[in-house]
Amino acid sequence: MNHKDETKAVNILFACTQNAVRSVIAKGLLQQKHASNIGQIASCGVIAGVPDGFAMAVMSEIDIDITDHEPVAFDSFSAADFQFVISFSHDAEHVVTQWASPDTTTLFWEVQAPVLSESSREDTLASYRALRDDIAGRLDSFISEHLT
Repeated sequence: MNHKDETKAVNILFACTQNAVRSVIAKGLLQQKHASNIGQIASCGVIAGVPDGFAMAVMSEIDIDITDHEPVAFDSFSAADFQFVISFSHDAEHVVTQWASPDTTTLFWEVQAPVLSESSREDTLASYRALRDDIAGRLDSFISEHLT
């Protein structure tokens, strides 16, 4: 489904396993891009996890504040409200295939969860930065392919 030619704003849902890292980072990055034809940008998880301090830290480095994020699960939304659902984990992808409405474009971006280093905070942050930058690049491609 191509949404480029539609004048109605498109709503996008990002989904991952706990709605704590990947989906939250994607939502924050896309909100910053201010694409004119984007309506609602939301994120959810298969389960509602807990806010992630490392995700907050690496987003703060690029002046995006996600500190008020409260993780939620799919049941917080209606599938019919979204034109795109982008999942980041196999767990989320599985739920999306059953949950999304027939008119929804579903995409799976295999973005690995960050690696938590027990010995180095900096190594952990580097893993989160790599994840953030990977998602940012995918979003740029997504916008040019589907929204411009």
